[in-house]
Amino acid sequence: MTIRKKLTLLYTGLLAGFIVISSVVIFTVIRSAWLETVDATLWDTTEQVITNSRAYPIREFGSLTRVIIDLPQLDIFRASGVGVQVWSDPDSVEPTLAGVSGNISDYRRPLDPATLGTFASVYTTVTIGGTELRVLTRTVTVSGQERPLYNIQAAASLATLNEATEKLSVFMLIGGALAVAVSFGMGLLLTNQALKPLERIICAADSISTAKDLKTRLPWHGPNDELGRLTSVFNRMMDRLEHLFGVQQRFVADVSHELRTPLTSIRGNLDLAKRYGMDAASLDAIESETDRMARMVNDLLLLARADYGGLTLDLSEIDLDTVLTDVYRQAKVLAKDRDLQIRLAVVEPIRIIGNADRMKQVVLNLVNNAIKFTPDGGQVVLRLTRVNERQAQIQVGDTGIGIAPEHLDRIFDRFYQAEPSRARSDNGASGTGLGLSIAKWLVEAHGGTITVQSEVNRGTTFTVTLPALPPCLTDDCGDDSDHHQQAAGNGISRFRSIPRLRRNVPETEAEQ
Repeated sequence: MTIRKKLTLLYTGLLAGFIVISSVVIFTVIRSAWLETVDATLWDTTEQVITNSRAYPIREFGSLTRVIIDLPQLDIFRASGVGVQVWSDPDSVEPTLAGVSGNISDYRRPLDPATLGTFASVYTTVTIGGTELRVLTRTVTVSGQERPLYNIQAAASLATLNEATEKLSVFMLIGGALAVAVSFGMGLLLTNQALKPLERIICAADSISTAKDLKTRLPWHGPNDELGRLTSVFNRMMDRLEHLFGVQQRFVADVSHELRTPLTSIRGNLDLAKRYGMDAASLDAIESETDRMARMVNDLLLLARADYGGLTLDLSEIDLDTVLTDVYRQAKVLAKDRDLQIRLAVVEPIRIIGNADRMKQVVLNLVNNAIKFTPDGGQVVLRLTRVNERQAQIQVGDTGIGIAPEHLDRIFDRFYQAEPSRARSDNGASGTGLGLSIAKWLVEAHGGTITVQSEVNRGTTFTVTLPALPPCLTDDCGDDSDHHQQAAGNGISRFRSIPRLRRNVPETEAEQ
């Protein structure tokens, strides 16, 4: 069953239930009101008879007191359509009919024999001669006697009331059936109108699956209701899918291109070796390209593991200033054949929860890029400062060639290089375009962020911001146990599971 039919049947069923309940309540209230009107008429009639009646007790010598009843003319006080009977000695085996109104003078039996002799006023409904009657029985007593003196029974026909309620029930039944039928038709019409945007979404999704057209978008000119938000979410999802497919296609193309270059170089050197024999230069070239291809394959493998969340980092308290000092020493070695100045501008003692090897990989990657793209005569500057009580900031700046503004948003993408010619620099270093992606992933795995500022021909500065432990306030900062307790108090665990990546960033060796 379709959603359209389900909704229509649901609305119709709810309306039908509401109509049935409402009809029953209305019918009951109206019949009760009419019946109360009849009861009030019977009560007024018997009240008039009792008010205008007289009872005279007569005492006789040697016998009990006898009461004589003086009844009024019953036809004077009774309401129209109401019959009245007065019965003396009602609790005896054979009560005596003391009076009767003219309209029921032919009926000599009690209107309701079951209520004769009772002290309470009782309303009952009886059927006499096929006619349903409403009967009120009231008792008149004399002070000092424990038995009823006489009963007054007043009765009115319920034929008119029953006829009216029957017509009312028929009207309600026909009206309810028409209302349900109309609501069913209107429900189908309104549901069709309401679900038309869903039909468009279905058609769009079907066209995407068949034609593989990820550029399809749904127009929406209505209010920002549930369907409007659904359309907006669908369009945003298509934007995301189109972007992801584009990234995947570029990724595959970039991988193919990057692998083809070292394979072509290896094949060319092997051809030369076959013709002229293996020389040292060819062997070095083959070894270099093989190493580069091995690093790339290793990076891609870790990228795949990172994408499905299959990587974890062993985190502990580390001294970030020690990491930066180690990178500084290694950077001096990397730039030994270059006319570059490598210096530490500011280094504050800061501790974080992280992985020392991976943080060293991040900083070394940034320093390596700075060395690679800074001409001779320039400088590379490293800084480590505490921004506030809870943040550490690492900055790697250079005076190199810089990055154009249109490339800044994409430099962390996999295989992206602002200029393909920079993949191999003059100093012989080569890269695959994965280094900054790896750095970004590692920084985010440590709960931090990485940003870049650059001006063409003026230089570039990468800034890594990480959550830091509070500074030590006593002289026992070297006690590891204290730091572990402090870290535990901050809610930081030793091991952190690395979530599935939202960017193409693996855990691997720094790009050299």
